[in-house]
Amino acid sequence: MKLPKNIKYAVFDLDGTLFDSMWLWKQIDYEYLSKRGIQVPSDYMKCINHMSIMDTALYSIERFNLKDSPEQLITEWLDMAKQAYLYKIKLKPFVRDFLNKLKLQNIGMSVATSLSKELALPALERTGILNFFDNVISSEQVKRGKGFPDIYLKAISHTNYNARDCVVFEDILQGVKGAKLGEFYVCGVFDEESKIDHSEMKSIANLFINSFKDLI
Repeated sequence: MKLPKNIKYAVFDLDGTLFDSMWLWKQIDYEYLSKRGIQVPSDYMKCINHMSIMDTALYSIERFNLKDSPEQLITEWLDMAKQAYLYKIKLKPFVRDFLNKLKLQNIGMSVATSLSKELALPALERTGILNFFDNVISSEQVKRGKGFPDIYLKAISHTNYNARDCVVFEDILQGVKGAKLGEFYVCGVFDEESKIDHSEMKSIANLFINSFKDLI
């Protein structure tokens, strides 16, 4: 399994793609809502996993009629997540090997994530892969979420490449759809938390991998 020869640049999602971390957000959602006597609906994670943290807060407040302000909600979420991103979150298998392979091929790389930079940057540095990337773009830096190509286009905006020369790696359906709208070459990445969407992801993405080992 190989990427097309024309690929000059790669854009990576973080949670569920480079990081084995989707379990954490599921855990945080359960803890946050259960403290307020709310059971997490089965579709909640799918509804929010492409949103920025502010959009997620606004959506949650409206859906569950919460009394917290968006800022209060975000602060609580971040406090619950900080220790995990600082000390616990691990890379998915073969991530470092694949990034090294791209670097040796002179393929540039950026990150496009719904995660706030407050969590993303320390975790990237701790896991030793921050230096692979030209920049780290958060959904907070664009107007629309990952159902649209905005974040991926911003991630390559400092280059002279067009989207068709770039690959986007994503583990969620909305990310795959958004990147395809931007005319990127899209590689879907297996993650246990999004397996319900894998069939549809495979039908939309140009390529689908179970692990980065498939591309090494």
